[in-house]
Amino acid sequence: MCPTRGRSGPGTGLPSTTTGISPTLRTGCLDAVTSVSGGGSRSPEVLAELLLPVIYAYGTNTGIKAVASGGHGHTEDELRYVRRRYFSAEAARAIAIQIANATFAARSTELWGQGSTAVASNSTHVRAYDQNFTEWHSRYGGRGMLIYWHVEKKSLAIHSRLINCTASEVAAMIEGAMRHGTAMDVEANYTDSHDQSDIGFGITRLLNFDLLPRIKRINKVGLYRPVAGEPDAYPQLSPR
Repeated sequence: MCPTRGRSGPGTGLPSTTTGISPTLRTGCLDAVTSVSGGGSRSPEVLAELLLPVIYAYGTNTGIKAVASGGHGHTEDELRYVRRRYFSAEAARAIAIQIANATFAARSTELWGQGSTAVASNSTHVRAYDQNFTEWHSRYGGRGMLIYWHVEKKSLAIHSRLINCTASEVAAMIEGAMRHGTAMDVEANYTDSHDQSDIGFGITRLLNFDLLPRIKRINKVGLYRPVAGEPDAYPQLSPR
């Protein structure tokens, strides 16, 4: 999880020897991470060693206390200090964008094929205890929160955000496709039935990307031809 480094003292995080270059530093994802106070004198190497356990703690819901018991040599107080001073929501989003862009740039077309222009988006219900930020979700039948994801064809998440349990997933789908911030050019968005509407089709058309939903009970839905007066142009849409 952390770069392999020696230390000049127990728990100090000060590297004395370097046995390898961290892939985290190669991506440049820490360039946008600054102290909330505007200062900070930690080197990128030391900051990476401290931030990676913090990101793992929050990203996996393991918690800083549990992660601090690992064999990385940093105390719980050190990790909590870095969390308060460096790890903001804006920093987390900037890190995710840089890692996604670095992944796109490093992919070999011989192995992965041409770059994808399509994403699939959906929400995940995360159950949580009855606290201020939780809501009751009628469809999932429990308290928690919704995380809305945009994932490109080759399984790389390019955008995620927290939404209310009563919020429109159509709005979250449009916002993620527009404001993901990565180098990917989204031309199509696959969704399920909850992420599409007549308004959604209209807005995505204006934004020049295709909304491609899975529609439940499509045999009960009235479909309209793209152009009137050409019944033979779309034989699969003809009444049966």
